[in-house]
Amino acid sequence: MALDPKSNPPARSSHSTRMDVNGIRIFTYPKVIYIFPTMIVALICGIGMMTVGNRIEDPTKTTYAAQVKANAGQATTTPPIAAHERFTSVHNLLGVLFLGVLAFNLLTMALDFPRFTILAVMLLIGFLIFFFLWIGAAFDVKLMRWVHGLMANIYVYANAGFYFMISGVIAVILAVVYGTRYLDYWQIMPNEILHHHGPLSDLERFPTMNLKFDKEIPDVLEFAFLGAGRLVLHVTEERKAIVLDNVLFINSVESSLKNLMSRMEVRITTDQEVAGL
Repeated sequence: MALDPKSNPPARSSHSTRMDVNGIRIFTYPKVIYIFPTMIVALICGIGMMTVGNRIEDPTKTTYAAQVKANAGQATTTPPIAAHERFTSVHNLLGVLFLGVLAFNLLTMALDFPRFTILAVMLLIGFLIFFFLWIGAAFDVKLMRWVHGLMANIYVYANAGFYFMISGVIAVILAVVYGTRYLDYWQIMPNEILHHHGPLSDLERFPTMNLKFDKEIPDVLEFAFLGAGRLVLHVTEERKAIVLDNVLFINSVESSLKNLMSRMEVRITTDQEVAGL
């Protein structure tokens, strides 16, 4: 005897029901989130300065060399080091590391690096380095003389408090960005798209009928940092596409969207099911 499907509806767990009701939340972030490597390096530099005694004196000065010798119980007649040798001092290397990472972060935030462009730039830089080294070896040209002159003029330093303050300020900014992400986010449901925005959570609704979406990776460095990319939603009866920039972990979002949009649910819920949500 065949069973009546209406008398025994398929059981549906509360977890799957909540997943269908909540849908997929998609958050977009400002580009300032990519400055987190500077925060990490600033923290490392602060710890490094604490390790070396937080010294920031110029090692080319006689007073600095005399103080070091006196602390070691040795004679203080040793002259200070040369200008180009101070580049390798710990506090200078930490300062150069911090500024280098900061410059790299700012460049990443200012420009987009498509995958072919950054590959071409890396190959060009590698070729130029090889070419100049070959010229110096073939014609016995001292091309490194300008490097010694540059190293003699570079001397940057900061105490541990500066690095810790930089790290703390960036951490507070990132926390504010993360905490305010609910002021503007998108929620993809099986049957509609919801746009929550504003301090009072204003709501816009879009249908998901014939929805198409594209994933783009405009910057390979941002993708390497946080898996970030761009999501473009093509909604029916909307002349302009919905562009969501800086979506973190874009591959995971794309996979979730494929699973969600692979079905279009039409359900009749009972009062008991609504009360159990």
